[in-house]
Parts: sequence; structure tokens; C-alpha cells
Amino acid sequence: MYPIVAALLAVSLYSSGRVQGFAQDISADLDCALEAVRQKDFPTARQALAEGAELCDTMRETMSHLLRTADYTELEAALRAADGYLEQQATEDALGELRRAQVEVERLEWLARRLV
Repeated sequence: MYPIVAALLAVSLYSSGRVQGFAQDISADLDCALEAVRQKDFPTARQALAEGAELCDTMRETMSHLLRTADYTELEAALRAADGYLEQQATEDALGELRRAQVEVERLEWLARRLV
């Protein structure tokens, strides 16, 4: 009985750590994008957003057993929408999407802490 409990706890800790690491990586991409937008450096912001969206896609494919696919999809959609707004030079709309992405990341971090 105890080996099963230990195995489940180990998997839970590993999975929670993966999601928390993902949230930290995405947060770094969001911080980079926000700073770049404020400095009107749209190519750098768009690169950070593309990296974040790609990371969301990877997590959706590999870690969907932890969180709903929609959790990653919603975050990816906000990042891609922000990128689209930057392509159109719509800075305020892009900032709104970045804020929405930040809320999603905070929610994912909270869910990851609840896994353990």
C-alpha cells in the first residue's frame, strides 16, 4: 500500500513542478514582451510571444493529463492575439491581451500548487 502512495506522491510532485516551471518560463516571456512593447520594440515583443505560444503548444501536447487542454489553449490564444495586435501596431489592444495572459499564468500557477 505504501509504495503506491509514495509513487502517486512522486508523480504529483513531478507534475506540479513541471507546470510551475512552465508558468515561470511563460512569465519570463510575458515580462520580456511587456517591456519590449513599452519600448516600442515590437520585433522583440513578437519573438517573446512566439516563444511563449510555442511553449503552450508543447505543454498542451505533453502535459494534458495534468490540466485541461483548454487551460493551455486559452493562454496560447491570448499570446497569439497580442502578437496579432502588435503586427497591426495596436499597442493598447496588445497590452490588454498580455494582461489577460498574465491572469491565465497566475491561475495555472495556483492550479499547479493545488496538485500536491
